[in-house]
Amino acid sequence: MPDAPHVFHRRSILWQAAGASIGLCMASTFGCSKMLVSSGKVLFGDPKLPSEFTTLTKEDLTKGLKTILVVCTAVEGVEDEVSTVKLDVIDGVTRRMRLQGVKVINPERVIDWIDDHGGIVSNPHELAKDFDTDYIAWIDVQTYNLHEPNSPKLLRGQTSGFIRVFKIEEHDGQRLALRIYEREFALTYPQHQPISEQGRGLEVFQKDYMKNLCDMLAERFYDHRPGTKF
Repeated sequence: MPDAPHVFHRRSILWQAAGASIGLCMASTFGCSKMLVSSGKVLFGDPKLPSEFTTLTKEDLTKGLKTILVVCTAVEGVEDEVSTVKLDVIDGVTRRMRLQGVKVINPERVIDWIDDHGGIVSNPHELAKDFDTDYIAWIDVQTYNLHEPNSPKLLRGQTSGFIRVFKIEEHDGQRLALRIYEREFALTYPQHQPISEQGRGLEVFQKDYMKNLCDMLAERFYDHRPGTKF
C-alpha cells in the first residue's frame, strides 16, 4: 500500500533538516574544526608544550633512559634574603622532575657532596667524575628578592639567573662535562602588583614563591601543559 501523503511530507522535512545541517558544517569547516578541538580539550586537556631541554637536545627525559643531576649556585648576597635558596631549588626542582618520571640524582646526595666540598660548586667536571649521570642541570641564581624595591612592607618575588646544561661524555678514560646550552630565566611573582606583608606573612609568601620558582625551572626540562600562573 503506498505511503500516505503526510508520510511523504514528514520524510521531506527530515531530509531537508539533515541537508541543512550538513551544509552549514561544510560551509563553516573552520568553525566545526574549532568545535572539535574544543571538545578534545575538554576530554584530554590542552596539548603539552615541548620543554626547552627536549627542543634543544632532542631528548625526552620522561622516558627514563637518561639521568640528570640538578645543582644550584648563587652569586654573593643572594642568600642574605633567604639562606636556603640553593638547597630549596635543588630539592624542589629534583622532586618535580621525579614526579614526571625523570631519572634524577637524589638531591640529598648532591647537597652532601656540596657540603663535603666546602659549600662551593665551581667545576662541572668534578660532578661528572663523582656522579653517574648523563646530564647536569646547573641553575645559577643571579638575583633573588622577596620585597618590592623601596617598599619593605610589600611582597613581590623577583629572581633571575641562568640555566646551564652539560652533557657528560668520556674522553681518554675521563668523564667530562661539555656545555650544550645556556639560557636565561626570570620570574616576577605576583606579576601585576605586590601584596602586603601584613596580610600574607613573609614565611608563607616565601614558600609560595619558591614553589612557583621551582615549577618554572623544572618545566624547562619536561613537556608540560600551558598555564597562566607565571
